[in-house]
Amino acid sequence: MTNREKFLNLVSQEETQSIERNRARIKDRIWLRESQEIAMKILDKLDVLNWTQKDLAEKMGVSPQYINKVVKGKENLSLETIAKFQQILEIPILASYYEANTEKMEAYIMEVASSSFSNDYTETTEIYQLSFEVNTDSYTYSKVG
Repeated sequence: MTNREKFLNLVSQEETQSIERNRARIKDRIWLRESQEIAMKILDKLDVLNWTQKDLAEKMGVSPQYINKVVKGKENLSLETIAKFQQILEIPILASYYEANTEKMEAYIMEVASSSFSNDYTETTEIYQLSFEVNTDSYTYSKVG
């Protein structure tokens, strides 16, 4: 028996789902990462409030087991659930993109603010500046000049 034949005898003849599982894992990577970020925000706020997961579950009207899944970062949350977390915990959960990309957003804002836009193609030029503070979750537009 050759080495090739010995090797082929060791290899399973059954079809595996490894490739499909890996593709699904890669596809889910983005929402899993975001879910983990949300979980960390929730856990941090629970510490600040001195609440347990059970306290949060009661206020949310869900089971403690569900909250446990959420804080493990493995739950794909609906917008309704995210909005509930934001309201009850008073934290900006949906602002995670801006938090992660603050420098990029500030550079973009400065670029937009430095260029001028004409209103209805007239000679009047108005420049608008966007400012925001991620910590307070307040967004404002103000007219410059």
